[in-house]
Amino acid sequence: MRWDGPDGYWVSDDKSLVDVAAVHTWLSEEAYWALGRPFSVLARAIENSLVLGLYTADGTQAGFARYVTDFATFAWLCDVFVAAEHRGRGAGTFLVETAVNHPGLSGVRRQILAAEPGRSIYRRQGFTQLHSPERWMERRAQLP
Repeated sequence: MRWDGPDGYWVSDDKSLVDVAAVHTWLSEEAYWALGRPFSVLARAIENSLVLGLYTADGTQAGFARYVTDFATFAWLCDVFVAAEHRGRGAGTFLVETAVNHPGLSGVRRQILAAEPGRSIYRRQGFTQLHSPERWMERRAQLP
């Protein structure tokens, strides 16, 4: 699907449009949560996720977001990134707004994300602190 936004920006959930090399560069070199992430890991993540690309009017990739989801009960919004030259124009808000309202996620009981505290872009879309953080645990892989 395609959604049109401000100033000619548009979002699509068509994986074939994603410039994986550009997204990899952004995430592995600029995103604090994904620094050094290998290309093969990102490619596999894209293949197994609901992805949304943000594009300029001419089709150039300007941003990216993905959901890890079962499309029924759980959806984790992650890897949200807008290229520096496209920030401050409402494109990031449009990307996140489109992501959280994706029709494939309607009826999903819980959407979560991990972000630096105080990120108002997510609060404006209804994200709040975890209701019961004491119920959440994590198991981190020991990577070589």
